[in-house]
Amino acid sequence: MSRKLNLTNEEIDALFIGEFATTFPPLLDAKDLALLFRKRPKTIQLWITQGKFDGACRKRGKGYVFLRNRVIDIFFNGKEWKS
Repeated sequence: MSRKLNLTNEEIDALFIGEFATTFPPLLDAKDLALLFRKRPKTIQLWITQGKFDGACRKRGKGYVFLRNRVIDIFFNGKEWKS
């Protein structure tokens, strides 16, 4: 049994300082999010279609815009994902 890791807003903010904050600004596209999570863009697209980032992204034109901190919150503090 694994213990759930819950991050506070302060811990999430602390992740994005210095050069890391420049590389991953508060608004990300799917390509940047894939780089942040070290996943393929196709995986990010799959997660979008599965609704895993509901409330953390918006479709704009042909792509998506993600709220970086909200995505991190969902990833670490949200319900478990079964892929």
